[in-house]
Amino acid sequence: MEELSLKTPSKAELIEVIHTVATRGKGVHGDPIRNVDQYWSKDGKLLAEKDIIRDMEVTHGEIEKQK
Repeated sequence: MEELSLKTPSKAELIEVIHTVATRGKGVHGDPIRNVDQYWSKDGKLLAEKDIIRDMEVTHGEIEKQK
């Protein structure tokens, strides 16, 4: 796997976004109920989402395969 090289940002700015917390999950093994942080633009576009379960699946493979 290729190693990432950290670089100094060429630009940083403070912007206004809308932060929401959404509940997600069915409450079963592999899909627990959890809070998901979402960041929206003022005109209603989803900019980013932090879902710890989905992020674990992306980083470490599906939860079921870990066991």
